[in-house]
Amino acid sequence: MKQFRWQARVAAALAVFLVAGAAFAMTGAEVVQTRRSLFGEMTNALKYIAGHWDDSASYGDLAQAAGVIERDAKSLPKLFPAGTSESDGLRTAASDAIWTDRAGFDQLAGQLAAQAAKLARTTAASDSAQVKSEIKVVVATCKSCHRDYRSN
Repeated sequence: MKQFRWQARVAAALAVFLVAGAAFAMTGAEVVQTRRSLFGEMTNALKYIAGHWDDSASYGDLAQAAGVIERDAKSLPKLFPAGTSESDGLRTAASDAIWTDRAGFDQLAGQLAAQAAKLARTTAASDSAQVKSEIKVVVATCKSCHRDYRSN
């Protein structure tokens, strides 16, 4: 699982950054950069999953990648505080709908976390058709969130 070792380090750094940011008031630009890093991490994890769903020998790594998505999805609501939108003068792809429909955004983040958690339970004994089905559900949630809450 060499591919995700660096992500564990990035996740630890992000956690420290978020905690420190809360204590020392991160700037809006720092918050936007942090969430970009998080989305990049989830994208890489999903690409790994999509490329290895049919290889049961990789299911341990696939489960770990799904765990990255689960963890990051749980962090999403904290990464969109007031003052970090495009209308606040920041360069971000986040649509103002995140702040006007906060309940909907938070619900989708929670849904993604739950779906990724289910996928993270994948083992070598898992049925590949079921794994593929679970991946499709995760991807559909990602697309739904992008459709509703991403400006570009």
